[in-house]
Amino acid sequence: MNQNQSRHQSVTTDNITQTARRAATHGNFNDIVEATCTATRIGHVEDVKFLVSQINDRSNRDTCCNKAAESALLYGHFEIIKFLVPQFNDQSNRDTCCIEAAVNAADRGHFEIVKFLVSRINDRLKRDACCKNAAEWAVLPGHYEIIKFLVPQINDQPIRETYCTKAAGIAADRGHFEIVKFLVMQINDQPNRDTCCINAAKNAAKEGHFEIVDFLIACLSSPDQRANLRFQCAVPACSRLRENVVASLVLEPEWLFKYSSILSFTAAKAIEGRNFVLNDTLSRMQPDQITCLLRLSISQRHVALASTLLNYERFSTQHVDLPDDNTGATALMLAADAGHHELIHQLIQLGASLHAQDTHGRTALSRACQAGHVRAAKTLIDNGADSSHRDSQGLMCEQLAQRFEQRQVLRLLNPTKNPKHPQTVAQRLHPLSDHSEQDRRLSEELHRLLSEAGFTEQRAKRQQRLADWLQQVAKDVAQDGNCRQMTGSYAEGWANSLVQVNGRTAADSDIDWTVLVAGQKFHLEGGCDGQESFRDSCKDATPLQVKEGHAQVPVGAGSQPAVTATACGVRPAQDTCHAIQCCRSFCKARMRKLIPFSIFDGDTDDDDDDDDDDDDDDNDYDGDDDDDDDDDINYKIKHYGKVHLVRATRPSSTNELRVSFSFQEKDIMRRLSTVQGQLFTLTKFIFKRHLPLTLDTPGLKTYHAKTLLFTMLEKHGTDPSSEAWQPHNLIALLKESLDLMLSFIDSSSSPDECMPHFFMPDAPLYFKNAGIGGDFENTKARVRDRLCELRSDISGVVEQLRRLVRPLQPEKFYFHPFTLLPLTAPLAVTEIRKGSYASEFYYKFADVYSVVHQCVSELQSESSDRDTVMRQLSLLHELQWCKCAALCMTAMAHLKFGESEEAERLAMELQRHQVESGLKPQDIRDESRNWSILIKLQTDSDWAWRFCLPCDSPPRFPFLPEFMKTLFTARLSQPLSSHLYVNFRCLSWSLQAELLRNRAPAIELDHWIEQLLGDPDLEELLTLAHYSDCREHVDLSLRQMEMIEKERRVAMETQDEEKIGWVRQKRWRVLNRSGSDSSAHRSREDEERRLWARARLRRDGSDLGRLVAMETAAEQRDSWTHAKLSRMRLQ
Repeated sequence: MNQNQSRHQSVTTDNITQTARRAATHGNFNDIVEATCTATRIGHVEDVKFLVSQINDRSNRDTCCNKAAESALLYGHFEIIKFLVPQFNDQSNRDTCCIEAAVNAADRGHFEIVKFLVSRINDRLKRDACCKNAAEWAVLPGHYEIIKFLVPQINDQPIRETYCTKAAGIAADRGHFEIVKFLVMQINDQPNRDTCCINAAKNAAKEGHFEIVDFLIACLSSPDQRANLRFQCAVPACSRLRENVVASLVLEPEWLFKYSSILSFTAAKAIEGRNFVLNDTLSRMQPDQITCLLRLSISQRHVALASTLLNYERFSTQHVDLPDDNTGATALMLAADAGHHELIHQLIQLGASLHAQDTHGRTALSRACQAGHVRAAKTLIDNGADSSHRDSQGLMCEQLAQRFEQRQVLRLLNPTKNPKHPQTVAQRLHPLSDHSEQDRRLSEELHRLLSEAGFTEQRAKRQQRLADWLQQVAKDVAQDGNCRQMTGSYAEGWANSLVQVNGRTAADSDIDWTVLVAGQKFHLEGGCDGQESFRDSCKDATPLQVKEGHAQVPVGAGSQPAVTATACGVRPAQDTCHAIQCCRSFCKARMRKLIPFSIFDGDTDDDDDDDDDDDDDDNDYDGDDDDDDDDDINYKIKHYGKVHLVRATRPSSTNELRVSFSFQEKDIMRRLSTVQGQLFTLTKFIFKRHLPLTLDTPGLKTYHAKTLLFTMLEKHGTDPSSEAWQPHNLIALLKESLDLMLSFIDSSSSPDECMPHFFMPDAPLYFKNAGIGGDFENTKARVRDRLCELRSDISGVVEQLRRLVRPLQPEKFYFHPFTLLPLTAPLAVTEIRKGSYASEFYYKFADVYSVVHQCVSELQSESSDRDTVMRQLSLLHELQWCKCAALCMTAMAHLKFGESEEAERLAMELQRHQVESGLKPQDIRDESRNWSILIKLQTDSDWAWRFCLPCDSPPRFPFLPEFMKTLFTARLSQPLSSHLYVNFRCLSWSLQAELLRNRAPAIELDHWIEQLLGDPDLEELLTLAHYSDCREHVDLSLRQMEMIEKERRVAMETQDEEKIGWVRQKRWRVLNRSGSDSSAHRSREDEERRLWARARLRRDGSDLGRLVAMETAAEQRDSWTHAKLSRMRLQ
């Protein structure tokens, strides 16, 4: 011991603890190491020095010092580190310890310790690595002095410049100006310095550090680079609404037309009345340019910006009717297209022509009638627009409305007589207890009917999981991150279709997206208390006054909350609502009536109603569980209870935004039990289908049904086990809901007001097309009459439901997510990412969508080369869940480059491959934890074979057979919905039929029919009819196509009607060729039924021999019955 102590500084034993003494005296080496680590954790330097001095063996001493150093690093005891480093005997161990300790010390800002540790590393390469690693950790917290010391210590110039480039980007992102300046000056190579400045400037622009942006732009070596970087910085700055950066960059007029985020920035600031940047840009524009900007603003639905432009002092009334060069559309026509009656009024006041015509001879009124915008049409008519004008096809406004099924426009053009007023409330209301045994039986029948069609809590949960999966992939594809959320019936899981719950969206329904404007936040009176736990943005803010649920703003943003991409082909309509986040929750006490937990945005209000009870363990947030997805989780906790503002107004108001609770409503709807969800389904059916279509009484919306359900939940509680929410009470609950609705209607004398908002009881909800006047003032009386009749006799509703609702057969979900993603051109990718965190799990699906888009584009390109295409396709080869798409595109690539034998080989592989036509409920797994969404679909079967890809021109595949070219369906008639539809399953069939025509085994078309069960589309049925001359096959294709058309499973276009027409012609040819007459085809329906039955049995692996025996018996029975009927007719 004495010799060992002589090699070190003397150790004073006065302050040594008994634990250390006991380990040194009575313990073995492991006991000493454990005691040393314990002393290190608590920072007892004297114990550490004493214990290390007791170890004679050099190797053991290094082991002990290394373990102690790890503890010292973890707990930040750098004085102990300074002691331990010289104790290492092995230089390599000492260097490793110094490097790790230097990184930790740099991160924590301990400058003197960093200098000490670096000085103890003798090896130059290791010292370079130490300085580089430590400097990287010093950048994020902004430890300037440490960086100034470390960077010059890096001897290798390329390594130093690489570090400086990377570190400058981080420092710029964090706003560390001095560090940025220092790092840029360390880069001697001018091209490298330019690269560094460009990357760092874009980071600084995104985060709003305008001084850094200005400095970095000035550092560039050429004027062209500086001009280009200004634009590159303007894009991220505008995307995040960094007004100070944008102002310093000075927007060029052409940028507003070049990039949508720059235009959106000026629109967002227009709502706030902050137009400094816009006015500066307009001052450098010509009058005709301003009018072009006006048209662009209206077409992009930026109402506040358009209104600001119309009020701009230099706006030229002489150019107000300046038309678009291609379409001839004026600003007034574009406002009519979008239904912006506020802008229509402004434009007319400025002299816009009501009689101007576009290239199709349509006026603004013609276009409003075609689009179905009643209020816009009314404004135009009131100002003298001619409804009898005929377009170039000779169609008047009424005829256009008829052609496009705009029933409410027709009502405006042809008002009906006023109805009689109904009986009083007292005469028609019936108590809940007044239900009969017949109502109980009917309730159980309806409950069974709806349950068999999938309207159950369990099926709703599966639908919600699919929506969550789609939402997470869409975030990555659209590149708007956590700003994008799916809302509405598709995400809520209830009544997205009123026929079945099978993953499909009804023709009259849609998918709703809410996208929060990044960087913009408003504050509401009553919701903003001047403090915020995450940021201090509330302290100096002026809260907006809220009147009847609407925040008052300087400039109106219109009354159309969402931009609609209309249904197109297999792709349902999608509404995208760009909303503005509010700083905090609003009407929180009302939220808590139905949401059983208290995480509403992390605030710490002391209100009496803000008790932190949470009876739902499934939604508790455990802060100690898994930090893999901290950013995503923190975002959701922070924003959970916050409301947002959408672009909607009261009927007679303009400068306001409506407070929206759609995120909270989604949560409530997702908690519904089976009976609660069925009650909502029945109410929605009455309000959305039965009243407007069957009884020709429009006026109520889905939101009225949702609000009514919330009121019922508040009254009866949300517990599904309570007596009120039992299946036998379904009719009684429906009648009670109708009584409640009638009482709401009668509680207001206004002809426009329907019922109070659930969360904001002082805010009325209005009837559809409220405030228009004329015949629409009778909406309330008509709805009241019809509801009264329904309350007295519900049989008509029940009978219609019996005809509409269908049992599930099979129970699969027909989910084709790559047909539902936002039609944003995806970013090019060179690899399929494999994220390890839940938030990264969906990257691979977004990447596959991008790869398919890239490959389809490359296959059409005349300049594409084989290696590039094959390299892209190779990214898909290991993915079983999109194997059909990969094989088809690879076969097409071989055909493109003249390699027919390889294409035939792949066609043979496709013949053995089968895709999955739907997802079984058990294949949709929810592995979410806390606030982190993790939905998994099966990966061992092929379900990703239908795609809708962004497209703006017809496809070109000159190397493919003629028929196969027609299977690439370009749908370009709707600008916001334009896409290329690709069904790889029918492409696979066509490849097999074309390439394996003379090969064995022969293609079995019955196998195609087997795969078509439940989920065919027009392209697949066309493929079957094209390659088969069998009468039954062609008949089957035609009937299924006609059923798709009748059920509106596809939004039909002329090209779809032509496909059906072609199959009709082929059927006629097949019938004529066989010489058959009508009597010989009397059993065609039976043959089709048998064909489907064969396919089902083959799919299920059943005995076909048994089916043949059954068919033979059926044929004999049919023959006997036919003969008997013939004899009866003869008698």
